[in-house]
Amino acid sequence: MSESRTTRLLPWVSPDGKTCFLVSDGGGESGLSRVADRIEDMQLDMADGLLDHAADLLGDGRATARQLRFLGEQLSAALRDVRRVAEGRGGMRTRNIATAEGGQQGGEDGGDGHPGQPWTPPPPPPPDGDMPPGDGTHRK
Repeated sequence: MSESRTTRLLPWVSPDGKTCFLVSDGGGESGLSRVADRIEDMQLDMADGLLDHAADLLGDGRATARQLRFLGEQLSAALRDVRRVAEGRGGMRTRNIATAEGGQQGGEDGGDGHPGQPWTPPPPPPPDGDMPPGDGTHRK
């Protein structure tokens, strides 16, 4: 007897940097799946806001090297998150795996996936003297 399982790449990694998957029966409407959806949306919104900030900072001739380095670090982290969301939405979320009773589950890579880095909150902004002009809000 076979059953259909849905495997979804989650938008985070384990504390030791391993890829996390959600394997579920049915359409992927579990509580954990909804949490993953909200986190993906938050990651995309944060990346969008960071792009707006980057445009402002890069257009400011008074931006310091420290500010630009901080911006680069934050853009790198956001790009990593967005790439993971794209990978998840591009195939891992909707891949159905038919498993026979007692069969093995997992992706082509044995479930190890791509090495990732755990999400950490961004560091606090540089001291007041190094902040770009403006009120720090993002405009769309």
